[in-house]
Amino acid sequence: MASFNCFILAIFATLMFSSIDVDLAARRLQQLQPLPKIGLPPLPQPTIPTVLKPGSLSRLPSIPNLSSAPKVTLLSILNFLAFLASLEFA
Repeated sequence: MASFNCFILAIFATLMFSSIDVDLAARRLQQLQPLPKIGLPPLPQPTIPTVLKPGSLSRLPSIPNLSSAPKVTLLSILNFLAFLASLEFA
């Protein structure tokens, strides 16, 4: 138990001395003369895209009517079920 107390004391002393060094370094940095400012080179200006006019694009094809799609009726469903029943599964 005594060795644990010595270990805690050693850690506490280490942290205390390290914080003193940090404090002195910070104070020294604050007392230095300000560094000269370095100018950055001019950056390229971004180009803004032009707005498209509503009539300038070609027209999109229209959506086809659903009337051209095949119609499902009760007779077609019954024919399909009869077809499935006629198949022989091996």
